[in-house]
Amino acid sequence: MPPTPESDLSDEDMELIFEELGAADIEIAKAPPPDELYATSSCMGCHGLSAMGGLGPPIAQTKLTEEEFHQIVRKGKGMMPATKESELSDEQVAQVYQEVKQKPWDENLIPLAFKVGQFLSTKNVAIVFLFVTLFAFVFGTKVWLYWIRLSAPKQLWSAVKKFGVLRAFGIATWSLIVDGFLVASLWRRNKMRWFLHGLILYGFVGLMLADVLIQIFNPTRAEMPLFDPLKLLPILSGVAALAGVFAVMVRYRTDEYIDNGVTQGRDFLFLNLLLNTLLSGFLVVVMKRTGLTGWVQPIYLWHLASVLLLLATAPFTRFMHVWIVPTMVALTRLCEEIVKSGVELGFSREPSPGRHHKSQRIAEDLMKTLDPNFDGPVNLRYYP
Repeated sequence: MPPTPESDLSDEDMELIFEELGAADIEIAKAPPPDELYATSSCMGCHGLSAMGGLGPPIAQTKLTEEEFHQIVRKGKGMMPATKESELSDEQVAQVYQEVKQKPWDENLIPLAFKVGQFLSTKNVAIVFLFVTLFAFVFGTKVWLYWIRLSAPKQLWSAVKKFGVLRAFGIATWSLIVDGFLVASLWRRNKMRWFLHGLILYGFVGLMLADVLIQIFNPTRAEMPLFDPLKLLPILSGVAALAGVFAVMVRYRTDEYIDNGVTQGRDFLFLNLLLNTLLSGFLVVVMKRTGLTGWVQPIYLWHLASVLLLLATAPFTRFMHVWIVPTMVALTRLCEEIVKSGVELGFSREPSPGRHHKSQRIAEDLMKTLDPNFDGPVNLRYYP
C-alpha cells in the first residue's frame, strides 16, 4: 500500500474515518479460543464463525435439547448431511452443543448469504426444479414434434404397416441405442471426434447416474471417502465432461467452417451454461474438501443457477440435439430398411431413396395450397 500524502487525506479526515469505523455495528472475526472445538469443526463451515448462520441457520443460543442436537448431527436434516461418529465423536458433539448454546445472539451478524439461502430448503429447491423441468419438457416436446412433423410421420405410417410395426419398432429402438447413444456413424467417420463427443455425452450420463445412485445409497449426502465408488463416479464423469466441453469450445474457436450462420449463438449458450454447471460443481467439492467452507454457499448458488438456466434454455439451444438427432437418425435408418425390403416401391423409386413419404407430404401441401377444397389422395409416379 503506497503512503497517502496529507494533501489527499488530512489528519482530521483520518480521525473521522476512524470514528466511523469504530461506530459501525460490525463484528470483526476474532480468533477463537484455543480450546474451542466448534471453530475447527465442520459445523462452523455451514453455521458461521459466530454461529449466526451461513449455509445453515443460526444456532447460537440454540433452543434444542442436547439429545435433539445430537440426533440432527447424526441423522442430518433438510440439506444438512449426517455426520459420522468417526468425524465427530459423541463427546465432541456434546462439547460443540455447549459452545454454541453459550454464544451470544446478535441478529446483525446473520449474513446476507443465509437470508438468501434460507429459501433454498430441499422442498423449495425441488419445487423450483419441478417447474423448470416441466417448462423445459413442454417446450422441448414442442420443438421435438416440429421436427417429427417435418419427417412426415403420417405418410410414413402406411409404409410402416406394410413393413411390420413390431419390426419397425425393433429397428428404431436398435438405432436409438447404436446410432443415437453410441454414435456409431461418428465412430466410423472420425474416431477422434467421437472421443471428444463421448467425453461430454458419457460424462454427463455418468453425472446423472451418480446423482441417482447417491440418492439411493447415500440419501443424507454424508461425506464419503475420496476413493469411494460413489465419489469417484461423479468426479471422473465431471472431469470427462469438462475436458470435452473445453475441447469443443477450442474447436468452435479454430474451425472456420463450424458456423452455419444460424445456431452458433445458441450453441455457445449451451456450452457456456454446461461449463458453468460443471465448474461450479467441482468448486463446491474442492471448497468443502479444503475446508474453505465460507465459499461453499455462494458457489453452490452459482451451481444451482447454472443448472436451472441449462434446463430452462434447453429447448432453445444446442441441448435439443440430444433428443432430435437420435430421433431423426432412427427414422432415417427405418426408411433405409423399408427401401431394402421392397414393400413400398415408392421408397426405392424416389430419386433419393427413402424420402418418398417426405415428397408425398410436400405434394399434399402443394395441392392444398392450389385447391383448399382438395381432399383426395396424392399419388406420386416416378419415371426413369
